[in-house]
Amino acid sequence: MATLPRLFVVRHGITDWNSLGRIQGHAQSHLTDVGLKQAEAIAERLSSERIDAVYSSDLDRAMDTARAIARYHNLPVQPDARLREADYGAWEGRTMDELKELYPDTVTQWMTEPVGVAPTGGESVDQVAARVGALLEDLRLCPEEQIVVVGHGGSVRALLCLALHMPQGYSRRVRVDTASLSIVDLQPTRSVVMAINDRHHLVEVDAVDTFIAF
Repeated sequence: MATLPRLFVVRHGITDWNSLGRIQGHAQSHLTDVGLKQAEAIAERLSSERIDAVYSSDLDRAMDTARAIARYHNLPVQPDARLREADYGAWEGRTMDELKELYPDTVTQWMTEPVGVAPTGGESVDQVAARVGALLEDLRLCPEEQIVVVGHGGSVRALLCLALHMPQGYSRRVRVDTASLSIVDLQPTRSVVMAINDRHHLVEVDAVDTFIAF
C-alpha cells in the first residue's frame, strides 16, 4: 500500500509589513533581513529530511521562503494560489488601529464572528479553508511522501484546523509564528498533527513576535 504524505507546513519569514503591523493579505510584501535569516534557519532545519516536493503560496514572501528550503534538495518550488493568505480586500496595507477608525462596525463584527463576517471586500475564514482543503485533498493523492508546504498565518491556521477537524472559528486560538514549522501526516480517513508552531530552529535568529490573533 502506498505511503500517504507527511506535510512539513511552514509559515513564511517575517516581512516589512509584519514589522509594521500592517495587514498583508494578497498584497506583496517582502522578507526583511531577519526574515531572510528565518527562511535560512527553517531551510537548514529541514535540510536533513528527505523532501520530495515543495509547494508554496505564489506570493513573494512565501516563495522566497520556499526557495531557501528547496535549494537544499535541488527541487523546484511549485506555486499554488490556494495557499495564499486570506484576501483582506480594502483592509490590506492598514493597521488594526486604522481599520477601527475606518470600518468600526465591520471590524467589531469580524473580531467576534470570523466565520460569518469577512473583511470589507475580502474572504471569510471558511472561504480560505475551502481552498486550502481542496489543496489538501490533492496532496493526499500525491505520489510524494514528504512534502513542504509554505503558506501564511491564515492559510496555515486553516490547514491545521482542517487537520484537527476543528471549526474554523477556532483558528485564532492556533498560534503560528513566522518561519515556524508544523507537521501533519495525511492518512486515509484522517490527518494526524505531529507538531504545531515549532520554533526551535529560530533560537539564534532575532525573531520579532508578530503574532496577531485575528
